[in-house]
Amino acid sequence: MTSIPRWTSVLHVFVLCLFSVSTTTSKFYLIRCARKKITNLSCTNGLYAYWKSLKFVTVVLVVTFTYILIQPIIPSWSSVTANASNGLLQENTTVSNDRELPQTTILDPSLLVETRNIIMQHNDSITENFYNRLIGEAQTILSKRTTSVTEKTQFPPSGNKHDFYSLAAYEWPNPNTTNGLPYVSRDGQINPEIYTISDKKYMDEMIHAVKTLSFAYYFTDDSKYLTKAQEFLRVWFLNNDTYMNPNLDFAEIVRGKNETNPSGIMEGRPLVELLDSVKLMKQSPLWDTEVQRGLENWFSAYLDWLLNSDSGRIESKKMNNHGTYYTVQTSSIALFLNKTDLTKDIIESSMQSLSSATIDEVSKLIAVKIRPDGSQPFELRRTNSLDYSMINLLALFDLASIAERVGIDLWNYEIHGSGIREALDYVLPYALKKQSWPHEQINQIKYRADNLACQAIVQYQDNEMYIEAYKSAYRENQSLNVYFPICNQAIS
Repeated sequence: MTSIPRWTSVLHVFVLCLFSVSTTTSKFYLIRCARKKITNLSCTNGLYAYWKSLKFVTVVLVVTFTYILIQPIIPSWSSVTANASNGLLQENTTVSNDRELPQTTILDPSLLVETRNIIMQHNDSITENFYNRLIGEAQTILSKRTTSVTEKTQFPPSGNKHDFYSLAAYEWPNPNTTNGLPYVSRDGQINPEIYTISDKKYMDEMIHAVKTLSFAYYFTDDSKYLTKAQEFLRVWFLNNDTYMNPNLDFAEIVRGKNETNPSGIMEGRPLVELLDSVKLMKQSPLWDTEVQRGLENWFSAYLDWLLNSDSGRIESKKMNNHGTYYTVQTSSIALFLNKTDLTKDIIESSMQSLSSATIDEVSKLIAVKIRPDGSQPFELRRTNSLDYSMINLLALFDLASIAERVGIDLWNYEIHGSGIREALDYVLPYALKKQSWPHEQINQIKYRADNLACQAIVQYQDNEMYIEAYKSAYRENQSLNVYFPICNQAIS
């Protein structure tokens, strides 16, 4: 809630006192005139003075109360200003001290504020470059059209254009059949046919746009970014003609197999990034409550599908990154919907020992996903095993961040000698190419090490190894990770 400045309260009391004194004095004077039956000019002047003082005090009271009433609709987050033409920071930018912490689900609220303070100080070229790239990209997105799941030209088996539809990336035509069906798997080799269906591309672009716009709004308070973000969200999730159904029944379909593919739930992993974007914009009085209600309803239905569908139940038991990202999705969405107990239950189920877990729970255990030496056995089986080790580690980072929001420390959690930090220390030298990866990796590494190293810096502070790792991984064309300004300070 917006606080009322102390000076308005003082002014209010002062004006009331002035009103009381002037009214009492004037009335006393008029009564005296009336009792003595004085009708001369002095009493007339007294009556005029009484009404004049009443009029003055009334005007002051109206102005004071008007200011108090309009305070809640004036963005009080900060007095940030930005140049609309080029997005460059102004020299007089400041940060309000009374801004509430954003109630984010994955991103750390205090680190977001720290990033914001660093950006507002803009005392180095690296930070200024980060900010200008962010605002420049947000400016570009303002002119982009919104897209929808209903624009595809190929339809899922349901025939419903509102159903998300995509093909499994590593499935190829069968060389042993005349019609190429059913498709066969070639792990790590992407079939370009997946790009003929637009849903995945459009959803990824929508999520990136909303994230960028929400960060731009958080750092500038410029309402045009929030307005455009809401437009993207309405079109993808809420509008009657363009909404997406809250399920992934037809994601990553394998041609020639008339069945759903539980692995399609992986297509939904970037959806959770929207949750923090919504939380950042929800702070604003300009945020549309109808959009908020609609998104909560959509994600509530999607969470129900994840928890209770056959695909969801199968995917929850995967021991590799699929199972980890399933846990990230369910726990973060539950937290977004204020189902804190459910979030805790989901996370705590992954923290059990091998001896106490049931057969159904074993696949979810961190102790199963990470060996004592830090390697991740179910990622090492892949043809791009370093990439997948990094993918699963980033998912575990997200899970640790969600756990932190509900008072659980996964960052330093260890069981049977294994934990997230062991996995980080194992993979980081290989991600930085300091050592030769001893397992299969048929393609160039897709995921950059700067994200891993930066996350290590902010979680395990004052660790020289992680600082050096980030310094080694740093590139000028960094992705727009909102923790990077903090990490850049550590190496400057």
